[in-house]
Amino acid sequence: MIDNALSVTSNVAKLFKHLKELGRIQQGVLCPPMFHISPTNLCNMNCGHCCFSNREKSLSIGYDDLCDALSSIFSISGGCVKAIELTGGGEPTLYEQINRLIREIKGHNDPAIGMNTNALSVKRVGSGEYGMLDWVRVSLNILSNPRWNEKFEENVRYLIDHTKKVTACYIVPQKNPSYDGLKRAVEFANKLNIPTRIAPDCIQSLDGIKQLIQRIGMTSVGIDNELVFLSDFNVYLEERQNGHCYMHAVKPFLYTDGWVYACPSSELAVENDRTMQPEYRVCHMTRIKQYYSKPLEVRHHACSYCKYAEQNAIIDLLFAETENNEFC
Repeated sequence: MIDNALSVTSNVAKLFKHLKELGRIQQGVLCPPMFHISPTNLCNMNCGHCCFSNREKSLSIGYDDLCDALSSIFSISGGCVKAIELTGGGEPTLYEQINRLIREIKGHNDPAIGMNTNALSVKRVGSGEYGMLDWVRVSLNILSNPRWNEKFEENVRYLIDHTKKVTACYIVPQKNPSYDGLKRAVEFANKLNIPTRIAPDCIQSLDGIKQLIQRIGMTSVGIDNELVFLSDFNVYLEERQNGHCYMHAVKPFLYTDGWVYACPSSELAVENDRTMQPEYRVCHMTRIKQYYSKPLEVRHHACSYCKYAEQNAIIDLLFAETENNEFC
């Protein structure tokens, strides 16, 4: 049976599905199995929990520049990149050339494609293009604004009809957490049979995240079942053993400013002011091929909250010096 909780979020279980790539990383090869791409910062919402709320909101990547970057991405290590996730920044469906972009990505040896959306402008993407996507994840936080509910449900049903898989996420805000909003999200997920993760707003101290998870756990709104679950397992709240970061070798992020960043989630650390900070830049998108032809480097990022702390710790062990390795 498919485990929805492990299927619709990044986690250690998924990392272990890439043993070949982990072996190559151990040999010092940069071979990310996927790239996140933010084509535009435009958005038709202004969500209070948005981790990119301090971005430059008019920014988009030019289509020709993005095509050049994609050619470089798919040339890394003889074609190791097998998936692209279209995400924010902003709302991907508002990218002017979104249909051409999906077709362009698919033309590179048929990679898997996923997309995150608030589902308000989904019909800007053609049904044929949706058929090329492996999954679409919708934000259920839109349900906190009742005036959008009818259109939102109509659009999500459209996605269900035209996309291979629809999943969802609801972020419980740290300020005035609306358990009515959480209840509406759970009811909506059950009504439309959508695998949905409930996550805390992580842009706060580790103690604050822990307290919010505890408060969510004390509610009785029908989460933690096979369909709708609290993804607290994916929130690492212990002290990190070091600031080593390998996510640029696993799931780098091409952001809307034209730079590749070490991961798509550094903006979740409260000190990073809800945007991408220059210190996390790996290379400019015009230098992807050159950078990813070099040997692996260990980056050092001591983010106060790291979504991929456990993954980084596991990859760190690949380089640990040990004796008597025959006795595993």
